[in-house]
This record gives sequence, structure tokens and C-alpha cells, in this order.
Amino acid sequence: MEKRDELNEFLAKADELINSKYILADVKIIGLLKTVASSETLIALFKTCLTDYDYEEAKKTYLIKSPYLSEDKGEFILPVNSKELLALVFNILLDIDAKRISLPAFLNKYFYEDGSSVASYASFINDMIKPFVKTVNDVMENVLDGKVQDPIEAVIEEEDRKAKRAVLAAEEEKKQKELEKKKYGNCIKTVKEILLKNKLKIKDSKLKEGEKHNLLLLIDMLANVAESEDADAVEYAFIAYKYARIAHPFLLSGYAATEKAIGGIINGLNGKDGK
Repeated sequence: MEKRDELNEFLAKADELINSKYILADVKIIGLLKTVASSETLIALFKTCLTDYDYEEAKKTYLIKSPYLSEDKGEFILPVNSKELLALVFNILLDIDAKRISLPAFLNKYFYEDGSSVASYASFINDMIKPFVKTVNDVMENVLDGKVQDPIEAVIEEEDRKAKRAVLAAEEEKKQKELEKKKYGNCIKTVKEILLKNKLKIKDSKLKEGEKHNLLLLIDMLANVAESEDADAVEYAFIAYKYARIAHPFLLSGYAATEKAIGGIINGLNGKDGK
């Protein structure tokens, strides 16, 4: 059988599993594993992933106790590494086929959905099986397209691509944050300039030292949170500033401009156009 036919057969059986009813899952898993056993390329792929693989240690990493549910419930953490994902899920499927893992018990523990076996099975398919099938397909497509010569190189190639995508995503996120910050950067500057004038007025005022201290503390808090990237903190600090201004309108002047600039900061932090 040609490599393309082997992949198509695997994808067909995977599709049957994905679209099957929960009651037929065991049978469909067997069918999927048989396509691997009959494919030299897929055998080579999984052999590569399983070499020096510590399955027991991996289960401790990716099948963990749930921090949100009861003591006997867990959750599945999807490996970001292609080799880890293929090795872990393939081993789990083998254990289900060999009855070392009871599928109902496994679903109830790691894919629990309000006691519904159907909903748990749907989570199992979406969270574990679909990413597994997609990764097999991505790696095999690289082999078929001639981008890599064998499954070993294919896995390495896929990991390199993932790493590059992660770097690009991180750079794009950084650029986006910098862009958003530029949008409301002038607002921050305006707020700090107004607050600095307020501080000078307060220090030169005839208020008691305790009152001065409290107002200066409030102003410093607003100035600091304006640069904190925490929209809620900015809003809370400005509310305190607003009420203090009612008592000291002369000392806390420039309110209209401050309010507009604070609005720009909050909009910018919330992903809106902060101007």
C-alpha cells in the first residue's frame, strides 16, 4: 500500500471513531489501531515517538488531579510537543484496546461532564483524539510532500515549525501590546502631568499634614496604576480620586482632562481605541 493510501485509511478510521457513538468507541479504536499496524510508515512514526519514552512519567504530567472537581476527578492536559502527544495518546489507545484502561472509567475520571457519558465521550474526542489525528496527519503530509525523508525527520520538522510559530506568536503579541500602549500612551502622559500639578498644589496648600499625606497617597496610587495595564485598578483609583476632588476641587484641578485621559487608558487596556 502506498503511503498516501496508508494515511487515507488511517484518517478514514479516525473519522469513524470521531463520529461514532460512545457505545461503539471500543470497536472504532480497534479499527484505528489496525490501520497503524498495517502501515509501515505509521509504525515507523510511532516507533520513533516511543523510543526512550517514559509513559508512566508522562501520565503523571498530562493526566492530573482536577483543581476544580472532587477528589477522584482528574483532567487531561494536552502536550504541546508533537512527539509527546503522539506517544501518550497512542499508548492510551493501546491500553484501552488491551483492557488495561477501562474506557468508561477513564472518561468519567479525566473527561467528566456532569455525569453524562455522552458528553464525556465528546470531550475525549475533541480534547484528545482530534489533536492526535491532526498531528499524525500534519507529520505524514510532510513525508508525502517530500519535505522530509522519513517519519523521524517529519517529527523533528514539525517540532521546529511549532517552535517557530510559538516565537512568531510571542513576537506578534509583544508588538500588539506595544501598539496598544502607544494608542493610550499620550493619555498616561496627560494624567501624570495633571497629577504632578495637583501634587505641587497640595504640598503648597495650608491643609494639615495628615490630609496632605492622604491626598498625595491617592494621587500616587492613580499615577502608578495608570501604567499598570490593569483596567480595573485604574478605574478603582480614579473613583477614589473623583470623590476626593469633590472635597478639594481647587487642589485637584484639571478634572475634565483627567477623566478623558483615564477613559482613554481604560479603553486601550480593554482593546478599544484609546485616544
